[in-house]
Amino acid sequence: MHSRKRSGEAIDPIHYQHLTSQFYSKNGQKTMPSQPPTGMSTSTMIQQQLTKVASGFTSLSNSPPELHKAYLLKFLDSYAYFSFSLVFTLFLSDDFGMSDIQAGTIYGAWGALITIFGLFTGTVIDNLGVAKCLRIGFVLSFLSRVVILTCTSREVLLACLLITLPFSNCLGIPVLTVGIRRYTNEENRGFAFGLFYVVMNVGALVAGPLVDVLTIYYNEKADGDDDGDDEIIADAATDSSSSWTMTSNRAIILSGVVANFIAVIVAFTVREIKVDAADSAKQSPKPVRPSTLKSSASGILSSADDSENNAGSTFSKFRPMQGSSYEILSETWKSPNFRRYLVLCLLTINVRMVFRHMDATLPKYMVREFGENTPKGRVYTINPAIIIVLVPIIQAATTAVDPLLMIHRGTYISALSVFFLAISTSLPACVLFVMMLSIGEAIWSPRLYDYTMSVAQEGREGTYMALSSAPLFLAKLPVGFLSGLLLEEYCPEHLEEGEVRRSRTMWLIIGLSTIVSPVMITLLWGYISSGGEGKDGTSANGGQRLADAGEVNMEDDSSEDSYQHKPLISNISLPRVRQKERPLV
Repeated sequence: MHSRKRSGEAIDPIHYQHLTSQFYSKNGQKTMPSQPPTGMSTSTMIQQQLTKVASGFTSLSNSPPELHKAYLLKFLDSYAYFSFSLVFTLFLSDDFGMSDIQAGTIYGAWGALITIFGLFTGTVIDNLGVAKCLRIGFVLSFLSRVVILTCTSREVLLACLLITLPFSNCLGIPVLTVGIRRYTNEENRGFAFGLFYVVMNVGALVAGPLVDVLTIYYNEKADGDDDGDDEIIADAATDSSSSWTMTSNRAIILSGVVANFIAVIVAFTVREIKVDAADSAKQSPKPVRPSTLKSSASGILSSADDSENNAGSTFSKFRPMQGSSYEILSETWKSPNFRRYLVLCLLTINVRMVFRHMDATLPKYMVREFGENTPKGRVYTINPAIIIVLVPIIQAATTAVDPLLMIHRGTYISALSVFFLAISTSLPACVLFVMMLSIGEAIWSPRLYDYTMSVAQEGREGTYMALSSAPLFLAKLPVGFLSGLLLEEYCPEHLEEGEVRRSRTMWLIIGLSTIVSPVMITLLWGYISSGGEGKDGTSANGGQRLADAGEVNMEDDSSEDSYQHKPLISNISLPRVRQKERPLV
């Protein structure tokens, strides 16, 4: 049974918000107020929010070492990814002589292939488990980056960019996201996902300044070299058999190779375990009865030795749920909650593509409008800096707010940010664009991670993430091609006599396509937030399900309807938004 606080017993702010979001009457109404007392001073409210953030970190103190390793792997993987994506199109154009459309299309294909490979590896993740997938993914990623760094052949480069690297990438973020769920409990999972998102942005924060430093260093070095060196570099960009030359782009890729190598070492120390949700909430070990021990692969304890106690937090060996790809996909598709979730993923495609334009379009736009030494890396760094500061505060302050509402409001803010660049071609406009985009991202993007794991069945998280990412394939490839096309049409590298760049028109087109996402979420809000249906297809009230969740027998693992075969119930489990409620826009 779920643990409950006794009357008069002190509770911390994080647990209080967890309780206020869980206690519902049978008609779905909350029985405890979650609003702060009226008349509270601003300083008191700020102090309370800081206390919630501190409590969030405290709630993770008893987590297994695998949680800390997941955060370290996320940082290393994020650094390698963001440092490479920031110079991706520049690398193809400067070092291999590709046009804007060619470079943009390859960039889009890279992202699209990550999605395609993810569709086929989702069931692999569920069958192999987190630990094995991390080892395979990081080893393959390391080898791919080494080849990209050292090759001079376009054919070899394309083989790595379009086959081995995207395959390894699809075993990165999805697997680590599943790992965060396995290594946390119901009470600290929301904060853990927020911190997971912060760690990702710490990697991006480190990548931005390094890109600027290496770019300026190699540009100044090139200016001091004689023309012979320039000819060698030019030949290297067009002749696949030319000698290899260290450039600023390759130096940035080399730093990603080093980060990837460290990640490989860490990945081989990760164990296949999970935190016992019921026991970690109670902070006491769960007795294991010999009569309930199983050898089946349904994600439960196989022996008493599989259970460990870490400072009061119980975690156990996790056995992945086995099954054929057809069975797993069929079972997932039948879930009404998954279909609603899939619609939400479709609707957020356009706003998520702004981040691809920030990688593929913004760097070239800034170089061409403001010069080669423009601080593109430092402008890019504004995004992770804001995320690092705002996400823990927003996550702690909005724990009791439905994730769908946060996603809806945040996407409006992110989508509107593009119009700063449609109004003005200037560095301040670039700064305002990234700032507003980041504020919106801090509101909605971490809650999408959280929301995903809340509706996914335990042991089937990989399939959920793979299928839900399928719609992104429809946008990743076109956005790369569109980026190159818009750059060549409205912001070309070389201008003919009397020709001017029309960059504001380019960003207006991007902005109009982006605003579609939040508008469509508003129009389809009734369906998205309508709640779930039971296995028999009948509609189920969210409050009723949350109220009944506490009646699940958490100790009876032998039951076919035990919690091991159902989605984890958490403080953000779908649904908590009733159909009659309308969001604030």
